[in-house]
Amino acid sequence: MKILKIISLIALIVMTACGTKASNPNVEVVSPDVFQEKLLQDSDSYLLDVRTLDEYQAGHLEGAHLLDWLNQKDFKEGAKKLDKTKTVYVYCRSGRRSNEAANYLANEGYKVVDMKGGILAWTDDKMPVVTGTESSDSKAE
Repeated sequence: MKILKIISLIALIVMTACGTKASNPNVEVVSPDVFQEKLLQDSDSYLLDVRTLDEYQAGHLEGAHLLDWLNQKDFKEGAKKLDKTKTVYVYCRSGRRSNEAANYLANEGYKVVDMKGGILAWTDDKMPVVTGTESSDSKAE
């Protein structure tokens, strides 16, 4: 009986630990419609797409700058160039990469808004995207 209680306790700890993400008070995770609303109201912000160049060119939010999270060296170098007085609005394909990038940026001192569900949720909500690289210089400012 004692072994069963110990196994149950270990299982509970493992399930709880795997099901939670470390939250950062400087990261706000919001739905695509709230993301768009906040972005439109924040004229002094920075919109960041953290996907690959191919994903970006296939369709991105208008005005988004590209900084590929999967290329850690370039991402970290580009992040250093961002203005810490501006809120960074970040998204990716499904929300996983942007959440990782958002937490990284928040730990570096940025205030970040992360779009839950990424561009997949954005397009599911029939919200607009642009293709190619015409909307951004694809570099951090």
